[in-house]
Parts: sequence; structure tokens; C-alpha cells
Amino acid sequence: MNSNLSCIEACQKCAAACEVCLDAMINQQSGNDCPRCCRECIDICLLCAHSIARNGKFTDQICRLCADICEWCAAQCEVHDHYYCQACAEACRQCTQECGAVAACY
Repeated sequence: MNSNLSCIEACQKCAAACEVCLDAMINQQSGNDCPRCCRECIDICLLCAHSIARNGKFTDQICRLCADICEWCAAQCEVHDHYYCQACAEACRQCTQECGAVAACY
């Protein structure tokens, strides 16, 4: 259960970092899928945290999808030098690791 709690925390931190990045980048030229990826990442991270907390039937699949979306978002945001994009990418990478570990346990 400890890894589940750390995954929930990682998902929540990732969603918050993505909200900051999305807000900062919403009216800026990006050249890639940032900030669009942040919106997708926020939604899946919150869904993943909820699914883990309630021991949902599809938690493993949601965690795998969350890891994939977080990996995509990290790749998009890390190319920008803005501190909020870098923080978002870092939170996404951590979430990818945590979600992958939880998904492997199911």
C-alpha cells in the first residue's frame, strides 16, 4: 500500500505542476504539444489517484495510461527553458515511474 500512497502523491503533484504550466503557457507559442499535453495529463493523473484510492477494477490499466501520458507530457514540456515547464516535466517523469510501479503490481 505504501507504493500506492506514493503514486497517489506523485499523481497529485503532477496534476498541480501541469496546472501551473498550462496556465503559464496557455497564450504562448509553443512549437509542440505543450500546453495541450498538460490538460490531458491533469485529467489522467486525477483519475489515476482516485482509482488507486478506491482500489478500482481498472487501476492497472489507468496507471499504465497515466504513465504513457505523463511520459508524453514530460517530453513536450522539457524542451522549453521556462521553470514551470521544467518543473512540469520533472513531476511528469516522477509520476511515470510511480504509475509504472503500481501497474506492475496488479
